[in-house]
Amino acid sequence: MSLLSLTRRGLGRPAVPLLARATHSSYRPISPESVAKEDAEYEAKIQAAEQAVADMGFPRLSVFRQPVSWGDHDQFQHVNNAHYIRWFETARMRWIERVTSTMRPELRDNLALGRGVGIILASTYCRYRRPVTYPDTVVIGSAPYPLRRRDRFVIKEVAYSVNQRAMVAEADFDCVGYDYDKLCKATLPDDLVAAMEMWQYTGAGSDKKR
Repeated sequence: MSLLSLTRRGLGRPAVPLLARATHSSYRPISPESVAKEDAEYEAKIQAAEQAVADMGFPRLSVFRQPVSWGDHDQFQHVNNAHYIRWFETARMRWIERVTSTMRPELRDNLALGRGVGIILASTYCRYRRPVTYPDTVVIGSAPYPLRRRDRFVIKEVAYSVNQRAMVAEADFDCVGYDYDKLCKATLPDDLVAAMEMWQYTGAGSDKKR
């Protein structure tokens, strides 16, 4: 059967040739100039979103950009909830890289690679606020609540949609000090505690005990 003979049949309706169907699209002819203009406008939107996340109480340097991929969608026509957790995980690792950038190389590598005394994830809580669809960019803020103990802490993260100009998810991640060599809980390294105190979350709820 040729492409031209393909039809779409509906109850009580005549067959409609596939190539004769009306199409609706917002796409326009593009040029290098129009692409550059769109890129500049979208970059401004991303920067506005980054500032909005920083204004929530997250250190500006902890803010991470996460492009939304078409393949992130599921059959419900929006990004699958599991991807939010993956976004937060990636942003959390970026946060660790930046927090530890001024620390001793050995300790920095331990935290990044799971060696010696570092941290391990104990529990996760995520609240989904809005569905996300492609195309979009999600801006993620990550920061720990003020430390109350020397063996554990909670990292707060939010995901903010550039297109929706709104928070789409927020999460708390419980982390504990962990000795990967002895396979047991451990006190957080002094260097890590000092660095984290400079990267704390200062927004709503930051004064609550954790």
